[in-house]
Amino acid sequence: MTPHFRDEGEGSPIVLLHGLGASGRVFDPLFEKRVYRRLISVDLPRTARSGHWASSTPEHISAALLDFLDTRKVKAFELFGHSFGGLVALHLAATTPSRVTKLTVASTPALGVPPEFKLLLANPLADMTMGWFGRMPIWRPALKSYLQMIWGPSANLNDEHLALYEEALGAPGFSEGMLEALRAVAAFRTPVEALRNATFEKRVLWGEKDRLVSVVQGEQLALSIGAKLTVLHDVGHCLPEEAPDALHEFLTAS
Repeated sequence: MTPHFRDEGEGSPIVLLHGLGASGRVFDPLFEKRVYRRLISVDLPRTARSGHWASSTPEHISAALLDFLDTRKVKAFELFGHSFGGLVALHLAATTPSRVTKLTVASTPALGVPPEFKLLLANPLADMTMGWFGRMPIWRPALKSYLQMIWGPSANLNDEHLALYEEALGAPGFSEGMLEALRAVAAFRTPVEALRNATFEKRVLWGEKDRLVSVVQGEQLALSIGAKLTVLHDVGHCLPEEAPDALHEFLTAS
């Protein structure tokens, strides 16, 4: 099965990977602003317009993504991953460094989760709970409250953003994929040595007001893999939606 994707523009490609609960639509503003670059975004498995094209782990998504890029005749590419998409990007770059020309990850939970959260995810009741949530209709006020919590200043959060997330959350099998992905986050180990030894440029981008994955984790990740850290002021966790202009400038700058 092929993921839903958007592939437009010309020049050296940038592959864009979104975070959990979102979709490739978070990168639409980048496509509208592109200048002499080819942009490729995909919807993660069981999210938005994609079906179950891979298991929801960085390892399986990376392997399936490489197969997909082969069908698009993309051999070398820059890689950007936001949040969970950043874990996919880290794994892919570490295991296939010959194909990555530049790596940027943003707001990525690469240092794992608290032990208490790991125990919660390992509990069989987690499967029952996620199944129950998956059968419930999406309640927009609750979704809005959550996004307001993890954004920086949330004045720019609008109905279009909410509709984007509602589409992503309403995909068949989303709740099962979300639980599998969260368990993958808990089990993830950053391939530090492989990334430090890689010769491509490595960059870490973070929102100063990220309440979901603190900027301290960004500092630790950058230090561990030998990357340069850039912090965007007055930006929270949802960097592609909150600061599309800054992200476009950052990714397309030479």
